[in-house]
Amino acid sequence: MLCVVILLTSLGGCGIRTSSCQAVMDAYFSHIQNGEYGAAYDLLASDVQNVTDTETDGRITLEAFVQKYKGIAEVLGITAVEYGNVTLEEGEIISKGSYDILYHSSLLGDFTEHCSVILIREDGRWFIEWSPGMIFADMRWGDTVRKASVPAARGEIMAGNTVLAMTAGTITVYAVPSKIKDTELFVAQTARLLDMNPDKLRKALEKEYNDMAVLKTYYTDEFEESTEQQLLSVDGIGVDYGNYGTQREYPYGSLMAHIIGYVGPVEESQLEALNAALPDGQTPYNTDSLVGRLGLERQYESVLRGQEGEIIYIRTAEGNNRRTFYEIPAKNGSDINLTVDIDLQEELEELLDLALYGDTTAGAVVVMNPITGTIDAMASYPSYDLNLFARGISKTDYNKLLEQPNKPLINRVTQGLYPPGSTMKAFTAAASLDSAVLTPDYAFDDRQIEKDYWTPEEYGNWIWTPIKRTHINYPIAGPLNMRKALIHSDNIFFANAALLLGWDRFRDYMENIGFTEAIPFDIAVAEPQLINEETEINYKLLADSGYGQGEILTAPLQLAAMFSAFANAGDIPVPRMIEGMYEEDGFLYRAVSREESRTWKYDVISSDAIMTLTPMLEDVVDPTINGTGRNLKVRGCKVAAKTGTAEIGNDKSREISWFVGYRTGVEEKDARLVLVMAEIPTGDAELTSIKFEIARPLLDM
Repeated sequence: MLCVVILLTSLGGCGIRTSSCQAVMDAYFSHIQNGEYGAAYDLLASDVQNVTDTETDGRITLEAFVQKYKGIAEVLGITAVEYGNVTLEEGEIISKGSYDILYHSSLLGDFTEHCSVILIREDGRWFIEWSPGMIFADMRWGDTVRKASVPAARGEIMAGNTVLAMTAGTITVYAVPSKIKDTELFVAQTARLLDMNPDKLRKALEKEYNDMAVLKTYYTDEFEESTEQQLLSVDGIGVDYGNYGTQREYPYGSLMAHIIGYVGPVEESQLEALNAALPDGQTPYNTDSLVGRLGLERQYESVLRGQEGEIIYIRTAEGNNRRTFYEIPAKNGSDINLTVDIDLQEELEELLDLALYGDTTAGAVVVMNPITGTIDAMASYPSYDLNLFARGISKTDYNKLLEQPNKPLINRVTQGLYPPGSTMKAFTAAASLDSAVLTPDYAFDDRQIEKDYWTPEEYGNWIWTPIKRTHINYPIAGPLNMRKALIHSDNIFFANAALLLGWDRFRDYMENIGFTEAIPFDIAVAEPQLINEETEINYKLLADSGYGQGEILTAPLQLAAMFSAFANAGDIPVPRMIEGMYEEDGFLYRAVSREESRTWKYDVISSDAIMTLTPMLEDVVDPTINGTGRNLKVRGCKVAAKTGTAEIGNDKSREISWFVGYRTGVEEKDARLVLVMAEIPTGDAELTSIKFEIARPLLDM
């Protein structure tokens, strides 16, 4: 017996008859090739196998072992595995070896790994001292193979060198589900620390991908250091700075809020429609995506969004990238640069804050070049902080905005529709001149006016209320001609002009100017109207339309653009706020596209009519003449303008106070038109003159 024991011992190494290193390796390779991962696991050394639920470095459970091989095969598209060039250095207790693995991948093609192996002898048999390095040479314990999307940076919205909308990295609190021992205890602890509804937290855990689930994201100014310390004491929690999530930020808060708009999460009900509209190759939206909700963010969603990339890599336990297998770089969204003069924009919004205070006033202002159509500044008042929405506005804060009497969420510049009031008289005057219904010298027989009222007698039995003229404290002496009527904004003169035109000529002229179609712009503009669809025309409605009442409605931006025809030789420019779109190209910053000035409508007002009316419109704001715009008092340049007032609401308790004027006698680069619309309580004399306080510094040179 002693001799037999000595003989067996002397064989040593891999020559033991019960098993050999080569046989074990061959069996292991065969099982892996055939997807028999459980059988392969049985060949692992006891100090590698983990029979408990506690995860430790250097040990692996059967479930984790199987999942690791299956997961890697799925992520990398591995269709077959071949082993070769096996070498073994035999030993008494430990044997070492190496081998090549040829992976066939539908994603990467064929690629080879050179790996090492250690075998140990236990109870007379050889077992594999397995480690992740047997799959990929540089893989370590705690590493995983991850497939992740590479987010594209959303393009910025800028005005010159000033960033108005940007994407910044957030602080992400995430869970590693495999490290959570007791889910209910985890939920109870974490929900309290994150101030989250437990059900919402459970749903976040269900969205786990590659053993990671995002629980909540924070802006840097929202996350307390003490909160981080408490979170990291919970098993399965991690905190990341800037790598897993981004948020949209608006550095200037409420500045240009109605124009810029904001982004928000995609709602499940939107997903199908959003994805159906995507061009081929674009990354689909999901409920974690952000999408433009209003303004430029919405209108230029496809430009700003960019295209997500993809990466497959070995991720370390610390979250770092150990090795990249496959990568499609993300294509960042393009930046949008605006024509806006940011200093002028800030000045404008400060003026509105000072002038239209309280919750009973509202307004809109447009500052544009009437020749090129470029917008220098634009604002709707009151405004709101875009960051409230980008960060997820609370129901309480949202209801406060909805309940505010002056409705801050309405974009009055482009979506508000208002009667143009007496600003319409400039267009009626042009129509009467171009149609040869009136001459510049025509004078209305004011003997027909009785105590500021006129009842037309040339149109049959006048069954409606008489036309009331504007009250004038210090009328200019002389006949009621076009100049005098414009200076004093006389309703009767322009009601008569409209009646002389007749509905067909009045309608055709105003349609040609654009009063029945929305003007193109970088964001949608509400469609104006001359009359309601169901309305039957009568003489009173025509007369009222001639001085800007009746049923005429228009958005402030459209009125500003149409009034530009007086400054632009009869042409109406397309208003534009986009200067161009840009993207990074290596170290270069290049233009993707540049917007050019365009004309919407040509020759809507004749040059003769413009030459006749311009001096009259200049007289409207001449401080030496008692016109309706005498309080403008711009000193740096000459201005042609028209004012207007229109009562709104069923009880006529509110009114629209208009001013629209443009510089005259200046070069194209200095051309500027300013439109101010103030929505104020009726009869407030102090607020009526506010429009001049706003317009004056914007027009001065």
